[in-house]
Amino acid sequence: MKQSNHHFSFKVPINATVVQVWQKLIDVPTWSQWDTELIEANLEGDFVVGAKGILKPKTGPKLKFYISEIVPNQSYTFNTIMPIGELVIKRTVTVENSTVYFTDDIAFTGFLKYIFGFMLGGQFRKVLPKVMQTFKEMVEK
Repeated sequence: MKQSNHHFSFKVPINATVVQVWQKLIDVPTWSQWDTELIEANLEGDFVVGAKGILKPKTGPKLKFYISEIVPNQSYTFNTIMPIGELVIKRTVTVENSTVYFTDDIAFTGFLKYIFGFMLGGQFRKVLPKVMQTFKEMVEK
């Protein structure tokens, strides 16, 4: 995938089991402990497809999201509705040559994806390596 401000990803190796990584990834209330752009994250009910939640970013209004896809212990996708499109975040856990990896894939979709990429994507893309490193350190403790 060619990286751009409207679609980008980052991948880190983690010295932990797939289950340890997965359990931390689906613990929505702790997202703000490793995602430096969030003040708070909450999910209504269990971590299942269709579940809805609220994200409170450091800047801007609260955002509603919903879980659109789950492959247990492998990946999940959540979507935040934006004007004429969505912010789609897919988090994946893989094993390659006995090493566990966590990949965060972020995409703005819809008619305004380039504008949102310009307005927000550059900053998200800039902080993603630090966010991923913080997650890695938390899981490895």
